[in-house]
Amino acid sequence: MTKEYKNMMDVIITYLIRVHHMPHISVIIKQFAQNLGTCQYARYMTPLSYLNIIRARNEWKLIQSIQHSLKKGKYILRVTDKSGIFHIGHAKDYEQKAEAYRQKTGAYIELATDPLWTVFDKVVCLLNDLRSKKHILAWQLNKMMPKRENVALAYLYFIPKPHKVRFYFILLLRYDDLFYLL
Repeated sequence: MTKEYKNMMDVIITYLIRVHHMPHISVIIKQFAQNLGTCQYARYMTPLSYLNIIRARNEWKLIQSIQHSLKKGKYILRVTDKSGIFHIGHAKDYEQKAEAYRQKTGAYIELATDPLWTVFDKVVCLLNDLRSKKHILAWQLNKMMPKRENVALAYLYFIPKPHKVRFYFILLLRYDDLFYLL
């Protein structure tokens, strides 16, 4: 909730400063920020109705049963690229499709070793070298430095990426009675 609040305030304040030339520490901006915070708190903290609680529980049970079925059958659920429709496929089908594409194009070879960490070390060394020669500033180095836990090799476009194979939960919002896909 605080993250949403900060994001909204950042957008609104920059707009007011840039377009309407308001000072950053204006009293109106402070009042607006307080009113927005109280409205957001009231909206998020009011309890759900009994029907919405029952509905959310039933949807959660449905999601859990779908997750169990997918794991048991080694299926992959993902969203298609442009249409946003869900696609369920077997993991073997994706492997066969990748192999057929590699055979057809002849552009890809299977690597014997994982070059990820050697490339990672080279990037870190080059960035440190740029910093030591004062070609980049410290904040630029921090922004460009890759994080070891976030680094991964690229995949072919039709092989599902492990971090994108998720189950999309349906969340019922009390006030607008709209469904949002997470």
